Amino acid sequence: MGLDQFNDLEEALTYLGKQGYSHSFTCCPQGWQCKETKEIFSPDELRVEKCHRFHQSRGAHKVAVLYVVAAPNGTKGLIIDNFSTYGNALFGEFLVRMKLYQIPADRRRKA
Repeated sequence: MGLDQFNDLEEALTYLGKQGYSHSFTCCPQGWQCKETKEIFSPDELRVEKCHRFHQSRGAHKVAVLYVVAAPNGTKGLIIDNFSTYGNALFGEFLVRMKLYQIPADRRRKA
């Protein structure tokens, strides 16, 4: 799973959008729903390709995590977790069930 460095969330969203990660996924009772296509994917179907963590200390301290994901049909997009105390209880459960992108062992040795 790759981890890139960005200064802020807006920079990451702009860059990733240019890389084809143009869809937004939200948590619903059945799994992750693509806002644009209305398709719903089970947590086991989505693959986390990258993850980015952001800290904002202006005003109230906030932490957000941006998950860069891909669906089996080729849909690529983003899930944003802002760690809201009033968030959906299924959100964390679904994150744990998603597949993590793994770099093959032979490629790691060459890097």
